[in-house]
Amino acid sequence: MDDIGIVSYGHTKYGILSENTADLLNNVISDCLKNVDKGISPKNIGMVIVSCADNQFSNQAQTGALALRYLENYDAEAFRVEAACASGSMATYLARKMLAAEYVDNVLVVGFEKMSRLSTETATSVLIRGGSPEENQMGITQPAAYAMMAQMYMNKFGATEEDFAAVSVKNHVNALRNPWAQFHRKIGIEDVKNSRLIASPIRLLHCSPISDGAAAILLSRKPKQFTDTPVYIKGMGLAHDTLGVFERDDPTSVVSSRKAASKAYKEADTNPKDIDAAEIHDAFTPIELMIYEDLGFAEKGKGINLIREGKVNFDGDLPINVSGGLKGKGHPIGATGIGMMVEMYLQLRGEADERQLSNLNSVLLENHGGTGATSIVTILER
Repeated sequence: MDDIGIVSYGHTKYGILSENTADLLNNVISDCLKNVDKGISPKNIGMVIVSCADNQFSNQAQTGALALRYLENYDAEAFRVEAACASGSMATYLARKMLAAEYVDNVLVVGFEKMSRLSTETATSVLIRGGSPEENQMGITQPAAYAMMAQMYMNKFGATEEDFAAVSVKNHVNALRNPWAQFHRKIGIEDVKNSRLIASPIRLLHCSPISDGAAAILLSRKPKQFTDTPVYIKGMGLAHDTLGVFERDDPTSVVSSRKAASKAYKEADTNPKDIDAAEIHDAFTPIELMIYEDLGFAEKGKGINLIREGKVNFDGDLPINVSGGLKGKGHPIGATGIGMMVEMYLQLRGEADERQLSNLNSVLLENHGGTGATSIVTILER
């Protein structure tokens, strides 16, 4: 497992894009092949795993087979996976397992979503499927489920609307440095607090947007064949919790992320204090504060201190979501987890341009589906 590394990437801009599903796949696969430092033949890629959350967005089934068209290698095997917002990380998790089993030597992982094809109302009706059947029947949307978690966190630990707004402000500031980001707009605390109420205390500027986009990474069990500077996957943890928030003993914690992080730390033989930067799943920004705690970056109920003291800012001790996060960068669901991998791949190689951090050795990614029924935590190192 220690030798499995990321050797290349592809990434489109996130936003409301003119490209259709086929274009997104074609462009990102082509870029990933071109970005291999020492080159690679498509014939050396034995498998393609495609991540998309719902083909109602793409209006296309058999996206694995479609990806083979643009890879130009029909001898490879291909399939699609889905784990709601964690789909991209799930595809990477399965690719790593295939490589560890020596089933293939190289796997191309591609994630995409074409969400703007649907109206906001229809997109919401698709996204609600990531919750429990009971929540679906009651019409509880994703922001409503997260709002219940945020309300309980406020009541139990004293978090304020200003704390939640500060996360949105931070991630928008970070997105200004990212040319791939959907939003290049600086916002303030009052902008967030005055934005439209969606589900109290969550407002519009707490919510990640509807996005189009694609991302890809190439994984190899012999990475030095393709680059002198691979990024190694040192640990991955997959864990689950109930689909419904109402079923949980403690809705102020994303238990699946806590369990997944524990597995990833153990496999990587590291701990939270050794993590230099992180990308965290901030689909609705109040959850970012809770995730700090689940990842071990703060004690329970103390995650608010990291945002209040600026420790998670771009120039802080533990920069989090320097890409802009899902809030600022965008959230094309099937691409999100893979886009996180691309961000940290570039950071560890010193190729993140204006948003480049210094002195990075070990970084972490947390990507969860729904409100945390599925979570995957990944630790990357040089």
